[in-house]
Amino acid sequence: MNEFWTFASIGFVAQLIDSSLGMGFGIISNSVLLTQGVPPALASACVNAAKLPTTGAAALSHIFHKNIDKRLVWHIAGLGAVGGAIGALVLTSLSGNFLKTLITVYMLFLGSIIVWRGLTGVAPKILPSLYTRTIGFVGGIIEGIGGSWGPVVTTSLLGAGTESRYAIGTSNFSEFIVSISVFLTFVIAYWIGHWDGGADWASVAIPVLGLVAGGLPAAMFGGYLSKIAPSRPLTIAVGGLAVGIGLFRAFA
Repeated sequence: MNEFWTFASIGFVAQLIDSSLGMGFGIISNSVLLTQGVPPALASACVNAAKLPTTGAAALSHIFHKNIDKRLVWHIAGLGAVGGAIGALVLTSLSGNFLKTLITVYMLFLGSIIVWRGLTGVAPKILPSLYTRTIGFVGGIIEGIGGSWGPVVTTSLLGAGTESRYAIGTSNFSEFIVSISVFLTFVIAYWIGHWDGGADWASVAIPVLGLVAGGLPAAMFGGYLSKIAPSRPLTIAVGGLAVGIGLFRAFA
């Protein structure tokens, strides 16, 4: 039960940050699982499983608060789902050492960008604003390989000039669709034997249940939190966590 409540606390805090910034739940939850020695493919599958109810609740909250840009959803969600499936298939095939290096570099790079955004208040344009479908596709691939959708997609939408509430709400809603695609891909890959990511699913059942139990209450206030949360301190904290985990993995 101690493990359950620990992950419930992590899920609650991570979802609060995610709901207010449009990023955080995936990278925080995935980082904690990786530091516990959970294989990357299994960690990504678990995080996306936890995201189904939490991101779904956040999406409903953003719909209620009218934070969704339907045009942007059409542009990013469909190709995001395709990219997520591709990323998940790649993740189940990569060798352990190469995958560790890839995720470490990703965390250091992305964490630095998030910290920069928090310090300067400027959302860097990771991808060109004219290519919203490309933003969704690349964000989906990143999500599928164990990264995080929000820092790529939300940041790119903000950098393209999208109003904060619509960038966060649209990104959250689209992430729910992408998480469904990624999780189903992992399930199918495991079922057909295309899986090299650790098969001890029972060992992560309690962490997943804890993330869901903690994340759901926070997700229900997602639309409101995106309006009132102090974004800069939270942004710097999330980026610093990603950099710290990246450094730990680099020298572990």
